Amino acid sequence: MSGPENPSEPGPWRLVHVVRRLRPQRGSKAARGLWALAVAVPALLLAAFVIVWTTPLFEVERIEVSGTAVLDPEEVAGLGRDAVGRSVLGADLGAIATAVAELAPVKSVEVTRSWPDAVRVAVTEREPFLAVPSGDETFLMVDDEGVVFDETETAPVSIWRVEIADPGPDDLATIETLAVLISLPPNIADEVERVESPSPAGITLYLDDGRTLRWGDGSEGEQKAEVADRLLEGGYEHVDVSAPDAPTVS
Repeated sequence: MSGPENPSEPGPWRLVHVVRRLRPQRGSKAARGLWALAVAVPALLLAAFVIVWTTPLFEVERIEVSGTAVLDPEEVAGLGRDAVGRSVLGADLGAIATAVAELAPVKSVEVTRSWPDAVRVAVTEREPFLAVPSGDETFLMVDDEGVVFDETETAPVSIWRVEIADPGPDDLATIETLAVLISLPPNIADEVERVESPSPAGITLYLDDGRTLRWGDGSEGEQKAEVADRLLEGGYEHVDVSAPDAPTVS
């Protein structure tokens, strides 16, 4: 067996060899393209960062405040004044949120960048749950966590009017009063005109027909409600269910 008589003459094997040599080196071109892309993308990102950080177009010009009713929006905006004149990208959102959250009426706050030239502060204020008389002409507004967050001349008719010496989230009388009122069944709650809480275990409900219901503290609420229902239906004027196993009436 022998090969071609003259290897220099054209033949099928020669044609294949030439075609292979002429094929583009796809792998090397792809690698060069990826390398160029890897260099270009960070460069573009860096350029964009520098533009945002240094161009006056992206400086904070105002603090936008939403969600306030009790608070003055200008007071809230003032807590972000250090960000004004600086890059939107460099605004310390966490510091602004911390400062706003320390305001008593604020239940929660969200601070975000508002491109191209503002910081947005969205406030959720506390809702009044108790109205506590303070002096002769004002009421303290207390939310369902016991936080005192406002003082007004009139109390909304839709919230509880409660007499507590020193309302607050750490005050035991406040804590027990909230526990009682939150769990109070509707048939009794609808009749309550005001509440006195001289001590954590001395909570008394004054009904709108003049009768009184001494509840005690916030424990055994379901049992107290069942006993109170029976005794109030019996027509008693003063009912004490602070010890539901041994209630008293008069």
